[in-house]
Amino acid sequence: METLESGTEAQLFWRQRAATLSRAHVYCMARSLGSELQAMQERCGPEAVSALVPQVVRLLELLEEFCGTQEDLLLRAAHSLPRQGEERSQSSQELMQNLLEAQGQNRALQSQLSDLQEENQKLLFQLAESQSQKDSVIRKETEVMLKLKEVVDRQRDEIRAKTHEIYCKNKDTEALQEQLDRFLRMNEDLRRKLAVVQAQLKSNLEKKADLETLLQAKQSEMERLAKSRAAEIPSSITIQESAVLSQDEQKGVESGTDTKQPLFTKEDVKQILQERNELKTNLFLVQEELAYYHRELLNEQRTPALLLDAMKSAIKKQRKKIKAKMLGISEDVDSCDEDDGSWLQTSGSDCVDSRPQESKIKSLFGLWYRNSREVTVPDSAGIWEIIDPQEVKQAEEDEHTSTKD
Repeated sequence: METLESGTEAQLFWRQRAATLSRAHVYCMARSLGSELQAMQERCGPEAVSALVPQVVRLLELLEEFCGTQEDLLLRAAHSLPRQGEERSQSSQELMQNLLEAQGQNRALQSQLSDLQEENQKLLFQLAESQSQKDSVIRKETEVMLKLKEVVDRQRDEIRAKTHEIYCKNKDTEALQEQLDRFLRMNEDLRRKLAVVQAQLKSNLEKKADLETLLQAKQSEMERLAKSRAAEIPSSITIQESAVLSQDEQKGVESGTDTKQPLFTKEDVKQILQERNELKTNLFLVQEELAYYHRELLNEQRTPALLLDAMKSAIKKQRKKIKAKMLGISEDVDSCDEDDGSWLQTSGSDCVDSRPQESKIKSLFGLWYRNSREVTVPDSAGIWEIIDPQEVKQAEEDEHTSTKD
């Protein structure tokens, strides 16, 4: 009976779950295994179970250790249950405190949120005001920019007009410079022609002087021959004839002595004739040159009034010098007052293509009359661009020679 009960208990132990096993169960399993192994040894011998016993013992030891750890865990859990209850109560209190704190923080955050909303409303109002101010500022800046743009456009138009005017002035200046170069070339040609004419005149004067000397030599030879012929007259001439002849000879001698004693020497006469011819030639050439320049100036409407006045004064001085040399008087005597404007009044009628004299008022306001005539009028080139330095030097030399004379 005991064996049957032990067998049924062993079967119950072997059917236990792993979570419910304990050391007592392991020990019961060990007793049942030991009895089984002993019965096997009795039936089969000790050699049959000698190798199996250590393995079974090791397995039972491991199972015992496992059940021991499970029991320890259960004991610890049993001991820790009251402590966990205390901890849970403490944690619940902490949770309540945390909840209260969270509610307080929530109320504080809600009040802060309301403050922030009010501040946001204020900022939105200020932003709207600043936006309106900014719009007004932008509108004012736009108006200022439009005004500045108008000013810039007007100044740009003025600059373009000035640039065009400068371009026109440059073109006029170039035209005037070309005209000046043409005048200078013409003046150079006239001076060269004058030099050629003066050289020819000088050679002609030298030839004339040589001819005069030859003529005087011939006259003296003829007088000498007449005297020799008078000495060869026969002595049979009557006294009356000799007296008449002596009177004629005396008159001839007196006239001969008068002619042999001239008031000027031959060199003086040659110099006077040469100076007279030179002055006549120079006067003629200067008058021709002045008439030519006057025709050019009258035909050219672009000549400024200042240039005309300067040329008038220069021509007046030159005429005074020439007239003073011809008359042998000083230049201080105002002898050309009646001829100051004669060349301007008469030379216009000498040329075929001359035009009527323009008013001085129109010449002073030539800019406006220029537009009406549709003629481009250059700016005044200045007096210093017209007068040649050689002419100034020549005038100074003429003045110096006139003072010496």
